[in-house]
Amino acid sequence: MKFSWKTISMSPAVGRCRGQFADRHVGTTALAPRLASLVALSLLLVPSSGEAVEILAAAQVGEPFGVATIEIPLAAPVSVGTQPPLRVSDAQRRVFYPVGQEVRVKVIPPSERPVPEPGRGRLLRRVGKLIREITSDDQETEETVARRVSFLFQGSAPMLITVSDATGVIGEYELRPESNDTPHAQLLGQWWSDYTAAAKTRIDLGDYPPWVENYLVAMLSGRLHLPLPSWFETESKTEDALVSTLKLIAGAEEATEAMFRRTASGHQVPPAMSRQVSIPPAPRWTQPIPTGNAPGDVNDTTFMEPIATRVPPECFYIRYGSFENYLWFRDLSEEYGGDLSRMATLRGFRSQGTKAIESQLHLHMNELSRLLGPTVIEDQAIIGRDLFLNEGATLGVLFHVKNAFLFRSSLQNDRNNRANSDEAIQLEETTIAGKTVSFLHSADNRVRSYMVEDGNYIFVTNSETLVKRFVQVGKDGQSLAATSEFQLARRLMPLERQDSIFTYFSPQMLQGLVSPEYLIELRRRTGAKSDITLVQLAKLAAAAEGTPTPSIDQLIHLGYLPNNFSQRADASGIVEVGEDLIDTRRGGRGTFLPIADVELRNVTAEESDWYSQIAASYSSRFPHMDPIMAGVQRKTMFAGDDRNAKIERLAIHAEIAPWSPAQYGKYAQQLGPPTRVAMQFAPDDIVAAQAHVVSEQLGPPTHLFAAIKDSNPPNPDDFDGLIKTFRALKQLPGYIGAWPLPGMIDRLPLGLGRGTPVRPGMTRLLGGIYRYTGGGFSVLSFYPDLLTASLPFLASVEVEDAAQLRGRIGNLRGSQLEGWVTNQLYQRSATSSRAGADFLGMLSRQLRVPPAEALTATQAIFNTDLQCTLGGQYEFLPQSDQWTSTVWQGNAIPTNPPLDYVHPIMHWFRGGQVTLTQYDDRLVVDAVIDAARQ
Repeated sequence: MKFSWKTISMSPAVGRCRGQFADRHVGTTALAPRLASLVALSLLLVPSSGEAVEILAAAQVGEPFGVATIEIPLAAPVSVGTQPPLRVSDAQRRVFYPVGQEVRVKVIPPSERPVPEPGRGRLLRRVGKLIREITSDDQETEETVARRVSFLFQGSAPMLITVSDATGVIGEYELRPESNDTPHAQLLGQWWSDYTAAAKTRIDLGDYPPWVENYLVAMLSGRLHLPLPSWFETESKTEDALVSTLKLIAGAEEATEAMFRRTASGHQVPPAMSRQVSIPPAPRWTQPIPTGNAPGDVNDTTFMEPIATRVPPECFYIRYGSFENYLWFRDLSEEYGGDLSRMATLRGFRSQGTKAIESQLHLHMNELSRLLGPTVIEDQAIIGRDLFLNEGATLGVLFHVKNAFLFRSSLQNDRNNRANSDEAIQLEETTIAGKTVSFLHSADNRVRSYMVEDGNYIFVTNSETLVKRFVQVGKDGQSLAATSEFQLARRLMPLERQDSIFTYFSPQMLQGLVSPEYLIELRRRTGAKSDITLVQLAKLAAAAEGTPTPSIDQLIHLGYLPNNFSQRADASGIVEVGEDLIDTRRGGRGTFLPIADVELRNVTAEESDWYSQIAASYSSRFPHMDPIMAGVQRKTMFAGDDRNAKIERLAIHAEIAPWSPAQYGKYAQQLGPPTRVAMQFAPDDIVAAQAHVVSEQLGPPTHLFAAIKDSNPPNPDDFDGLIKTFRALKQLPGYIGAWPLPGMIDRLPLGLGRGTPVRPGMTRLLGGIYRYTGGGFSVLSFYPDLLTASLPFLASVEVEDAAQLRGRIGNLRGSQLEGWVTNQLYQRSATSSRAGADFLGMLSRQLRVPPAEALTATQAIFNTDLQCTLGGQYEFLPQSDQWTSTVWQGNAIPTNPPLDYVHPIMHWFRGGQVTLTQYDDRLVVDAVIDAARQ
């Protein structure tokens, strides 16, 4: 292929660059095969401190976009991932969709290099490198020799391009586009490879839904007729039906992401599969195996709370028992911004589900409510059909009141004030199931609140269906309290426990989640949420390219949305209401119409086939749902002599009963029988775990146990590869063991399990592992002194409770392990914090969102706020043209956590322990957690 080379002189004021292109085997020679694919290639010799630097550039005109690339070779190869990506900009705003990428070459391993001449140790060094290559799986296979930035552009006139990176401007270069179809296709293919690879990297590192990245890949693929990358599959062909269903119900991000990719890429359902068919049948549910503790008279409800007699059996049930318990739980939630998941970790985006539900139901707490609540509320509970808080749940709050008139008057006064303060909100009375119902609502379902009264019970809900069922249960008595499963639950967890929170998920409720009415509508609303987000992103992309206010039809016509966009089986769609986007059937995103209120009349053949596979899997492999119950008790303590350091001990008891281990697979069948025998550990073991298991390799039921001393353990990344894992374990001060002596190690071939005696009862095995045997124990450790010091405390003791699994973590505050845990959590949070800042920068570079509008645009895209996972606030620095956080050091995140850094979980966690017991007919989990409170 023939090249057209150009030499362009620039003064240092116009252009500058760093580094000298080196003519070595990883430099020019390695780049030559790739350069042979560039037809329009320019060699820019730019003076900078008296040195000449080679800049490789090419630009080809095309429609709808031209494509260009600029490469800056490095003076010497460097490790992959160490170079900041290049960026480009131009004053005429002709540059679109840029991507910076490293140019990498393969590192030739020692086994493929020529054998050196003997002498001066060359051959021995070669042998040493070969050994390291064989024994290590973490050798670098590539290295970076240059940096490349590629981009699309419009027009054919010359362009003055500014190249920069995170450290500042590198130079300005003039590109003169040429017109040639073949090089254009080659450059476009290279740009596409870089672009999709960079998108995948951001997706992997990000801690937010990757909707922007997925949209851009899908949209550009369609407009430029480029193939979707292999990782952009819309649905897994091999995933288990039960697993995929659980992900959909749980709202797992990978499930919603798969639907988003399918919608964004416009994957058409074949016409034959779009025809309307009848609703497929639900799974063939069977009755659970009766338990020996089953109640005799299902009409006996004297040992249960009265409020349970007004709950429909197909609802979940979360009871506080008293207004004081509700206040405790609400205050705990408010300490973490209304999102209890923030107790464990900060995510890249803030969950708004709880606040959205409170606003939708218009149930707000104020100081007057705190004062009057205990005098007017006897009992209260949250009930519903699902907990899809982030999209729009089907639930309500049920009150058992002491003074119905006072409580109703207070609620009605608040509802009147809300309606009078907003013209978009209406308050009216309607009749449902023969009852007069107060209905506060808005067209987008942002407010949707029914209030119905029946005797001393007042129910506030967002679902008309739940109103009907509440009234019906009051008439026929067919309540949750009347079911044998709930009566069993109340005998296993009686009222005398005085739980601060009691939660019960009935079989009927769990089966309802897998019904065709629920799953098919859940799948449809996931698509509706994707549609709303796609319109928002398409508008941003169109505005970036010069079409500021297109309609949805125009977006489809121009290729920003797929041709079959929003063509749905239920004839619903997306409409614009002012600046808001509304689903015509479900309302606004985040407050969709409750699924229980959506009538499913018919489905497509594709939906029927999809659901039928799920129903068949449940019928054959999971034919009944086991009820789940849990209770939380709390006890206030104080830390040492400090009466201001309040510690709450939370005792959590959970059961699945009745329970059928057979349908939970092999994991439920590998535990030994429940036992009151437990291992006693050394007092300085800060983490300890044990299991009573059954195994063909171990023989009879055996206790396996492990413990870790207070220490600084190895980095988790060190446990990668056989050799690295072995080295990391040698740094871990702890031990593992078994009782009674399983004999598995003794049966190893060639006497490997016997080792060399070093002292009575202790041998040294291959690899430097020490083994102690005695008293029925077999204990292994890399540290003989540690093992010797721990042995006097090791014992099998009788305890009060029977269990198969036991675990304990001590108080980490002030321990060596605290620093290690903090550092690991900090590193993960730092990665997410960087990804959030990069996302905001991506909005500016890919969709040209002005920095001042980036946070607002992000909130519109995700329907929630982006947050820094290190606890800071994102801010834009004009001087460096990038986003940072207020907790960073300038443009960089500190490598080590600052002295005042405390991860959310370390704020409150002060130790805990857990046990699991599997009986023939029920599964029991008990946990005790000490939590520091503000």
